[in-house]
Amino acid sequence: MRRALVGSRSFGEFVSVGEETLIKAGFEVRRVRAEERPLDASQMTRIVARESPDVIICGAEPITEEVLRASRKLRMVMKHGVGVDNIDLDVATDMEIVVAYAPGRNAAAVADFTISAMLALLRGYCEASNSTKAGGWKRYMGHELGEITVGIVGTGHIGTEVVKRLGGFGATMLAYDVVKNADLESTYSVCYVALEELLETSDIVTLHVTLSQETSNLIGARELEMMKESAYLINTARGELVDEGALYHCLKERRIAGVALDVFATEPPESSPLLQLQSVLATPHIAAYTYEAMARMDRTCAETILDTFSGKRCPNVLNPAVYDSFRA
Repeated sequence: MRRALVGSRSFGEFVSVGEETLIKAGFEVRRVRAEERPLDASQMTRIVARESPDVIICGAEPITEEVLRASRKLRMVMKHGVGVDNIDLDVATDMEIVVAYAPGRNAAAVADFTISAMLALLRGYCEASNSTKAGGWKRYMGHELGEITVGIVGTGHIGTEVVKRLGGFGATMLAYDVVKNADLESTYSVCYVALEELLETSDIVTLHVTLSQETSNLIGARELEMMKESAYLINTARGELVDEGALYHCLKERRIAGVALDVFATEPPESSPLLQLQSVLATPHIAAYTYEAMARMDRTCAETILDTFSGKRCPNVLNPAVYDSFRA
C-alpha cells in the first residue's frame, strides 16, 4: 500500500474530499502529529524517515535535501498551495522526485480577502469597532475604493482575480509584472508601469508575487520611501517580500498610513514589533482559508497524486522532465 504523509496543516483539516479520494484509491494517509510541530528541517527529516512515505503533501514546512533523502520510497512532493520556495526543486529533480502544486485554486479566496482588507483600511473598520465596543461613538472618515488608485504587484492568478473585483468598484488600476496581461489591459483598463511609478502613484499597493531571490525584500526602505504618506500596503503573498524592519520604522514615523499583513517572515510572528502598532491590521495567514478554496486545493492535490502514480502527465508538475524516468 502506498503511503501519503501529510505535513500540510490544512489538507484534510476542513474538508474531506482530498483525503477520501486518496483512501478510496488505496493510499494510506498519515498525518504529522500536532505535538511534533513546529516543523523545522531536522524534525521533518525524522518524521519522513519514520513514516517512509511514497508522497509528501506539504504546506510551508521545509522540504530540504535531507528530507527528500529520508525516505527511499519517496516519489512525489505535492504542495498544498502555490508557493514552492520551501521545496528544494533542484535536488528533487536530480532524485527523480515529481514536485507539483495547486495553482489558481485559492485565487478567488485570496482576492476576496484582499478586497476586504482594502475596505477595512480605507474605512477604519477595526478602529471603529474597537472604539464603539469600548463605549465610544466617534465618526470615522474614510475613502471610497472607486475613487482611488490601486497598484497591483503581480498579475498572475491571484492578481488577475483582484483586478476583476476592483473593476466593479471603478478603481484606477496600475500593475507591475515582468509579464503583461493584455486581457487585463483591454478589458479592465489596467496600466502596466514600472514598480517605482506604481509605488509613487498608488493609494493602495497590494502584493501578489511569488517569493524568489529576485522578490525577497522587494519592498524595502527605498520602496517604502517612494509611497505616499496617505498610502496603504497589503501583503497576502509571502512575508519575506517586505523588509519588516524597514516597514516598522516607516510606520513608526508615520511615513505611510498603514498596512494589512496576512503573512510574516516568521510565523507566528510572536515577537514582531509590528504587532504593537495601531496602523497594522494583522491576520494569521488566512487569506486562502475558505471551505470552497480548500475543497478545490484538496481535490487537485489528490487527483494530481493519483494521475501521476497512474502514469499520466499533469500540467501542474514543476519538473515534468522527471516523468521520463518516473517509477511509481
